[in-house]
Amino acid sequence: VVVVMMVLAMIGCRSSGDLRGDGPRALEATEDEARRAMAQAPEAVDEGLGRFLELFDTFEAASVAEAALRVYADDAYFHDGFVELEGAGAIADYLARSAEHATSLEIEIEEIVRSDSGVYVRWMMLFTTSGGKEVHAPGISHLRFSPDGHIVYHRDYWDASGALASMVPVVGSVLEAVRKRL
Repeated sequence: VVVVMMVLAMIGCRSSGDLRGDGPRALEATEDEARRAMAQAPEAVDEGLGRFLELFDTFEAASVAEAALRVYADDAYFHDGFVELEGAGAIADYLARSAEHATSLEIEIEEIVRSDSGVYVRWMMLFTTSGGKEVHAPGISHLRFSPDGHIVYHRDYWDASGALASMVPVVGSVLEAVRKRL
């Protein structure tokens, strides 16, 4: 936990401090709007999903903030496992800072599944650490859209422990020891 906090402090992130945070409230608050969007505005959802995929396809510091403002609703909820944010501006700023720290980032989309209230995008993230190590991290993004095609809810579920183990050698050794004991 201390190492995670140190890594977050190094990249300028802030966490909710609570594993659940405002996620349950945001999920409930976006339910009706997301169901309306999926049922009544599938074309707008498709366009919003396309903008989302483009955002991470060209994840460059110079353009990511402006692109994020076109993807997220003004009052959007965002949680990527490290930070919890509300508002398109806060999300855009965070993504811009993240892009500045990425030496290499690729996200391969493996599957997209639609439900009656949102979209699930399964992906494999490949990035290179500043030390040159390549890291593979699988994950899923749970997205909910407004009827105008903007994301109102974005929650990522991914293997952050594996990514951190690859970036911080001591963490990798500790996690491997814990896994062997389980």
